[in-house]
Amino acid sequence: MPFFVKGLDFLVALVLRYILRYRLDVIRTNLRSSFHYETSQALHRDIFDNYRYLAKMLRQALVKPGKRLLERRITLVSRAITDRYLSEGKSVLVTFGHTGNWEWTGSFLGLLYPDQVCALYKKIKSRRVNELMYNRRLSHVNYLIEVKQTGDLIRLIKKKPVLVLMIADQNPGSDAGVVWTSFLGRTTAFVNGPESLALRYHLPVVYMSSLPTKKGGYELVCHEIYDGQEVVGPGTITQRFATHLEKNIRDHHSHWLWSHRRWKRKPPREIAV
Repeated sequence: MPFFVKGLDFLVALVLRYILRYRLDVIRTNLRSSFHYETSQALHRDIFDNYRYLAKMLRQALVKPGKRLLERRITLVSRAITDRYLSEGKSVLVTFGHTGNWEWTGSFLGLLYPDQVCALYKKIKSRRVNELMYNRRLSHVNYLIEVKQTGDLIRLIKKKPVLVLMIADQNPGSDAGVVWTSFLGRTTAFVNGPESLALRYHLPVVYMSSLPTKKGGYELVCHEIYDGQEVVGPGTITQRFATHLEKNIRDHHSHWLWSHRRWKRKPPREIAV
């Protein structure tokens, strides 16, 4: 990565951390509650590294990635799992979290699988920003479906096999359908969308991990967590997702959105740990 780009990210991180103090208390509390730090210096290092990650994400968000950029910066280590299911005529739920660059991940998969990628998204409150992001995502992904339009998704997967991209680490918007699982040492609420779709329509589920490379890119790896046929109990698929997401985060602390108020919802007493 060019020196001036690293320098720019460093300067933006300084502004976010020391001038704007953007969600500093949230980031500090989340990190301190998730990992054991021997020294305060180690905690402060992770905090600043997270601001550098946020700065990198802001910079990359301003760029509409083209084919050459995506192919240069992102590598999919193995696509055998997704290729096999698609060749069998089966759609696959590809789950991931706010790790690496999730926007570029969706665009990259759209390039690898032309006309076979559907991304689920949540509307952004700002109409102008929502239109901007919608049009940007359409540059490489053929199918964009709002998360509430389940009927559109079902019609699509009945028509043809596709990869359904779902970011599943958000704090649930309501108590309806919440799945409580163990995550980073705490009982944590997860959305039940991926698990519900997988069980109802017998869809395989893959977790796609994303880790940064030394050259400023991202390495993607597929992990199968459900084959669409296995008999599992309630919450099993979600717990498997949470376990893979946690490992992804532990492998590189800074590359996750610690600025999210992830643990706002408290577990009921009967299931709290």
